[in-house]
Amino acid sequence: MTTETKTLTVKEMDDKGHGLAKIATLSAVDHDGDTYEPGAFSWKSGGEQWAQILPAHNRSAMPLGKARVYEDGDAAFAELHLNLGSEAGKEWHSALKFDLEKGVAIQEWSYGFETIDHSKEMREGQEIRVLKRLDVHEVSTVVRGAGVGTGTLSLKNRGGFAERIDQVIDEIDDIIERAGSIKGLREAEGRPMSAARIEQLARLKAKMDALLSGDDADADVAKSIAQAEAAAAAFFTRDARRRFGR
Repeated sequence: MTTETKTLTVKEMDDKGHGLAKIATLSAVDHDGDTYEPGAFSWKSGGEQWAQILPAHNRSAMPLGKARVYEDGDAAFAELHLNLGSEAGKEWHSALKFDLEKGVAIQEWSYGFETIDHSKEMREGQEIRVLKRLDVHEVSTVVRGAGVGTGTLSLKNRGGFAERIDQVIDEIDDIIERAGSIKGLREAEGRPMSAARIEQLARLKAKMDALLSGDDADADVAKSIAQAEAAAAAFFTRDARRRFGR
């Protein structure tokens, strides 16, 4: 089962290492195109689930504490409990308190989860994934500029880059699946995929082609986009001729 991550925002942290973070607004559609069914986070016994707090999604590191994940009304929260009996817990607590108390907080957080159950539906012409049951297994502090997949993280965890590649492959598989579903739905309605979506997919392909070929990335991106736009124009022309019998 694929592990996914999403960002969250820590609202507060007290002197005992207790904090609160908002995970999601259940009824809203997030930037990933996901929304949540009530109970997505509270389906386990007692209406809550517990997860480890880790530094930068590093599962081999000593946990910084634990988090209680629960729902309240239309929102899901993570109640944070840092272990101040450990050096790592104390150091992170000090850093987080400083970040929250001095100016605008810049510390980034995210949580890792597996999707146990979900469905897909169309809303205003866009395919939305409705998450029905999630298993949250970790909440992570992610240093700004040293997130998963960056050079700094790779220096700290040599296995991290390979793991991130596997995660991205899974994400690309999901994108391909969604693109195929949207294409099929639009074709069933007699409509082609939008030029904007075709251009986005072309950019993704161009960046991967440039990375693997070692050629100039900007030139490859421009070339692939031009090819995609030409293909889209040809597709729309054929579609128009089919519709109007020309």
